[in-house]
Amino acid sequence: MTFLVACFIALLVAWIATRLMMVWAIPDVPDAERKLHRAPTPSSGGIGIMAGTLAGLGVFYLWFPTVTPDMVLCLAVSLAGGLLGFWDDRAALGPKIKLLILLSLALGFVIFGPRLEALPLWDGMSWQLGPLLGGLGTLLWLLVIVNVVNFMDGANGLSIGSSMVGLIFLSVVCGFSSFTQNNPAFLVTGYGLICALSCAGFLYWNVTGGRIFAGDSGALFVGLTIGTLGAWAGTMGVHPLSVATCFLPLLADSLLTIVWRARRKANLLMPHADHVYQLAIRSGQSHLYVASLYWLASALCGVVAVRASTASDTLICLGFILCLLPLILILEHRRGHYLTLLSKRAGE
Repeated sequence: MTFLVACFIALLVAWIATRLMMVWAIPDVPDAERKLHRAPTPSSGGIGIMAGTLAGLGVFYLWFPTVTPDMVLCLAVSLAGGLLGFWDDRAALGPKIKLLILLSLALGFVIFGPRLEALPLWDGMSWQLGPLLGGLGTLLWLLVIVNVVNFMDGANGLSIGSSMVGLIFLSVVCGFSSFTQNNPAFLVTGYGLICALSCAGFLYWNVTGGRIFAGDSGALFVGLTIGTLGAWAGTMGVHPLSVATCFLPLLADSLLTIVWRARRKANLLMPHADHVYQLAIRSGQSHLYVASLYWLASALCGVVAVRASTASDTLICLGFILCLLPLILILEHRRGHYLTLLSKRAGE
């Protein structure tokens, strides 16, 4: 019962805090072609997600008063990222400065926190990474996922909503792992669900007319929450590919876009509007329609992750591949379609 109260408190506090930020936040002015909104809109709604998560975890502590150092570190790194994002929302830091600070936060987590030192490949066989290679892999995961959530945060509800869905399924995966393998992964379950409900509190105001954006405060906080919880879960018996599968639609769009831009020798550090979701909205699709497709894809991948996680390492790897391949084909097909449509419109 206390845990349900914690989730409700997280939802309520995030809902209220986001509403307050609609009054206090600095508006995001659409001063670049890549931005998909047309009117100045309050940003930094991520403060609401942070407030809800903190409040929910506070109540969660009453239910389970043992706080582990890894849990504290996960929260500290995520909050530091959220505050960095809030600073960027207000002062418009350059991408190099943000990346340097994010790298410092990720390095701190790798040095003092849990890191993946083994990657199961299939039943009875795993790749032993060791401290150095495992630390580099964990560092790469943190930097990739936080930037992916940030890159995809350009349409109402898409990034935070997909992250919410992914966190729910990650929590279920960790719950099953805790039950079947007798490990403390249920801590990730509680933390993940509380953050997911905080995202839901924010999404009420964001999806209904785009009245406030998460901003970098939301994207960096949620991205680092996913990254740190995923790494922590991986050290407690949860397969790393199960974690990645829960967030595969966001990962696939971002990484494919980077590859697409690299082929065209574009500056990868410059803001752009080349993601498939951005092309879809520029082609006339509504924010909610596009976001709902990513939510659905995240849910389908989450179902695969949950089902495979209760079977074997081999099925987890196969499930990851069977989710990834259709996503690549669909995203690249839609990219070609939208580029052709936009090209025709530009020539009219």
